[in-house]
Amino acid sequence: MRFASGILVFFHVLIFMTEEQKKIQQLEDELEKLSSQLNHYRQQVSELKEKSYLQDNTRKTPEETYIPSQKNNNWEFPSHKPESSLNLENFIGLKLLHLTGIVVLVVGISIGVKYAVDKELISPVTRIMLAYIAGIILYLLSLRLKRKFVLFSAILFSGAMASLYFTTYAAFVYYHLFSFGMAFAGMVVITIFTIYAAIKYNKQEIAILGMIGAYGIPFLISTNSDRADLFFAYIIFINCGIVFLSYKKAWKGMVRLAMLISWTLFLGWAFSRYDGTMQLEAIVIMSIFYLLFAIASIGFAISKKQSINFIELQHFLLNNILCFTAALLIFTDSKMDDRSIVVTGTASIIFAVQALSAKVFLPKEKLLFNCLLAFAVLSLVFYAGMKWDGISVTTIWLAIAVILFASGVIGKMSWLRLMSIILTGVTLAKLIIVDRSRFTTEQKIISYIAIGILLLVLSFFYQKFKQTISDNKESSQA
Repeated sequence: MRFASGILVFFHVLIFMTEEQKKIQQLEDELEKLSSQLNHYRQQVSELKEKSYLQDNTRKTPEETYIPSQKNNNWEFPSHKPESSLNLENFIGLKLLHLTGIVVLVVGISIGVKYAVDKELISPVTRIMLAYIAGIILYLLSLRLKRKFVLFSAILFSGAMASLYFTTYAAFVYYHLFSFGMAFAGMVVITIFTIYAAIKYNKQEIAILGMIGAYGIPFLISTNSDRADLFFAYIIFINCGIVFLSYKKAWKGMVRLAMLISWTLFLGWAFSRYDGTMQLEAIVIMSIFYLLFAIASIGFAISKKQSINFIELQHFLLNNILCFTAALLIFTDSKMDDRSIVVTGTASIIFAVQALSAKVFLPKEKLLFNCLLAFAVLSLVFYAGMKWDGISVTTIWLAIAVILFASGVIGKMSWLRLMSIILTGVTLAKLIIVDRSRFTTEQKIISYIAIGILLLVLSFFYQKFKQTISDNKESSQA
């Protein structure tokens, strides 16, 4: 258990460090471009000076000689793009060695304690005390080295907190030295202190360690009481702290990890242990999850009047998808019967309202509006496919395709026109593959003629507005 948890922490930290490397690489590339632009502007200035000299040359005395501007190497912007070998060396020396070292150290302490247990060399109380002392020593070393070696100090601190976590777990589970209340309170204190230290160190990795430990507390010391309301109330408490951290430090990696863990726990419970008598509690928990992660993803950017970046948009859309999946499980008791039709139709309305709200209140966030509108359309298409059958579905899908194409032309949105064509193609494929054996001759005639006319109309409008569509595409790219 200790080894697996240590490895889990290691890989989570490694993932987010890789993201930091990508961000550093992106900033270095941008700096390189700025350097090239600066050199280009210097060359233009030099050429303009030379032209100015040639124009005024007749007014100068013969003794005057033109001295072209020399390249000032001190002013020249050097290339800030480091060699890949140097990047690799820094990553290994400054990060990977530290992470590997602390994981190996924690594993070594675990093996040592297990060896002492197997050989009965020391009493249980002494074993726990020694493990606590080892964690405290790591913590004191981290304080000692914090001023000069911040990164190394942060890694030592992470190892100290991990050691204290699992020592408390061992004292409760294996040796029964602590009561449930004492173990729970101790782990909560360690979690809060770890998050506080993460803010002081300004290190997301430490906060992630505390977050993983906090989520793991119920599983480490759970008595399997099946109190889902208390369990998810505790998870909501943790998520509130994570949302606060995301506001203070803009640590999007924590938000993504917390969202995935929280929704995974909820979906797993809804699929395996959910009882219809707890529907109200489930709806409240699901709503709070959705609101918290919606605020953490785009709410803070909106409140600060900042543009929504791609990562924040990705979190918001993923949150919508996970909430929709949870609603399907809750309102259908995981049976996916006719009740799923109502859930899908309601989701289509909610997505449409969100898209309209984004259009009205956030007119600059076009990508957000487009994604929400696409969700609404897809939900509507699925709703029609589940609600009706036969010629009715074909007719409704064709009507939706016509509306999409018209909206794409009027709103100058090529993706809507493309979605219209795709939906028409899906309708035709459904007619040929699925409905051919079930339709009557009259229904086949009507369907084929309707789809054929629609395809011809779409082709005609593409030909008629070809130049307009091209101009709109060029203007949007400019």
